[in-house]
Amino acid sequence: MNTDKIVALIKAEMKPSMGCTEPVAVGLAVSKTCVYLTKPATHLKLFISSNIFKNAYSVKIPNACKPGIPLAATLGFLLSKPENTMEIFADVNNALVEQAETLIANGFTEIEVLEDSRFYIEVIANNEDETVRTITLDSHENMVKVIKNDEVIKSQEQQNQAEDKEFDITSHTIKDLVKIAECIELDKIRFLTEAIDMNYKAADEGFKGDYGLRIGKTIKQQIDDGLFQLDLMYYVKMVVAAACDCRMGGGQLSAMTVLGSGNQGFETILPVAATAKYLHLEEEKTLRAVMMSILITIYIKYHVGRLSPICGATLSGAAASGAIAWLMGGNIDQIEGAIQNMLGNLSGMICDGAKEGCSLKLSNCAGEAVLSAKLSTNNRIIQHTDGIISSNVEDTIRNVAALSKIGMSKVDMNIIDIMQQKQPV
Repeated sequence: MNTDKIVALIKAEMKPSMGCTEPVAVGLAVSKTCVYLTKPATHLKLFISSNIFKNAYSVKIPNACKPGIPLAATLGFLLSKPENTMEIFADVNNALVEQAETLIANGFTEIEVLEDSRFYIEVIANNEDETVRTITLDSHENMVKVIKNDEVIKSQEQQNQAEDKEFDITSHTIKDLVKIAECIELDKIRFLTEAIDMNYKAADEGFKGDYGLRIGKTIKQQIDDGLFQLDLMYYVKMVVAAACDCRMGGGQLSAMTVLGSGNQGFETILPVAATAKYLHLEEEKTLRAVMMSILITIYIKYHVGRLSPICGATLSGAAASGAIAWLMGGNIDQIEGAIQNMLGNLSGMICDGAKEGCSLKLSNCAGEAVLSAKLSTNNRIIQHTDGIISSNVEDTIRNVAALSKIGMSKVDMNIIDIMQQKQPV
């Protein structure tokens, strides 16, 4: 098996981003659209899918420390330049926020939500002489269409993920992915150290500052006060929660994302790295386990979808649980059993958008990942007679995908209706 293609897939799906990736994607799409104008835009109109709306509505924008899809879009206009990346909001300051809010108050930015579960952002930017329309589809930086004044500048049909990345992960099994992580040359995965360090820095900042709901900081305080015990489960819970507090609370540090999600990056990487740290395991064991978790997360999400009505932390937490079971010495049946335990336990957790409360969900999933792994390594594994659980883990993952795509197909719009009936953010 060509491990270079596997590494290429991981690198393609793991990139740094400052702030929640959906408002970042909105800002970046506007930024890339406005580059095609020779004069500044006088109006923006965006059509965004329900999933984009849900995940961008409530979360704070880095350096602005305020939420808002119009704000994200307008800041993208003000920061427009060709070299922008998912760290676009690193350059936000108070003056830019004030300028953006003035433009928004004057009707500069218009947002329309589509009943569409895809990752979809359409931007129309115009001035007196020009109109540019772009479509970003399926992933955060994938601008597939650019039309300027009715002239098609770019039109790129999305390739199949397997063809694009040259490694069809969905044709493999969890056992295959475990074997790959166990056997790959160590030097090929040393780059994962950057991801671990970056996400740990977010957790450290979450402990220091007063971000979001301060879940991680509060758990740590309870441990310091002797009310909670510093065991493996609470250590993992507080580390993951602190990182999420920082990110959802407007912290100015980047996160290493997995499949375009920083929270998914936290839940995929930190429970595994924190377990290895708590157990004083060597670097090689840590890197192989983190790679295992990333591969399993990609496998699950390629089945379920990048954005879904099911909370991504439950799915990446399932992957992390399998890797934690491996760290605990589990065999392949126990690794798969840990994933089964998680999916049988938390698959019903809905995603009601990105916001400060995500740290509660991430902390819960991280703790359950440890518990599921420990139960499985003691041969306490949920049975195939239970609900959506099948006798093999791959079929269970397909069942979860069907639950998300078919059974919960109307959930996102119901959540958006509830959001829009509340006091506007």
